[in-house]
Amino acid sequence: MIEAEEIKERRRKIINQIREYYTARLGKYTHQRISEEWHFYGLGFVRDEMQYVFGFNAGFFRKQETPGQAYSHAGVNVLVRTNGSNPQLRTQYLKFFRHQLAGWISGPETTFSSFRGGVGVEFPHYRTISSFSSDEDIIQYIKEGIDGIAELYNVIAKNPDGIFDNVTCMIAPWDLSIIDLAKQQIEK
Repeated sequence: MIEAEEIKERRRKIINQIREYYTARLGKYTHQRISEEWHFYGLGFVRDEMQYVFGFNAGFFRKQETPGQAYSHAGVNVLVRTNGSNPQLRTQYLKFFRHQLAGWISGPETTFSSFRGGVGVEFPHYRTISSFSSDEDIIQYIKEGIDGIAELYNVIAKNPDGIFDNVTCMIAPWDLSIIDLAKQQIEK
């Protein structure tokens, strides 16, 4: 029991350090999620009636069963929802992220599903927790993944093909567009 509590405390400390870097690079309107499958900070985005369209997450994830650990991988992902209204636009988001993240991902795309019925594609930038030599190594790797997403803001701010029109944060302030967020973060 002590080992599990020590691992949980180490993970909490890492997540807190990641959050500061995440918000500095990607924006402060984050949410934290903890479950048996993940412990991350993230930004989610919605568009009009489409609801969730994509999100950026950094933290710990269960991608395989690992004895003695709740999570098997650490890193960052981009999730793009593919089902729901406006399938043509959802396909454009998928193509955009597939192209922009081609050199960033650490493994094959996978599918995800949410308890709310969302289905989509996960672009991973992960490593197994056992491959890291220290907590600082984990933090550095996740920061590198966050930097890769921050680079996307340069393209998002240009709004190619108008696909980011009306895309806003899914938490308050509800009217903050991703284009404005991208421009704010670029100017820092």
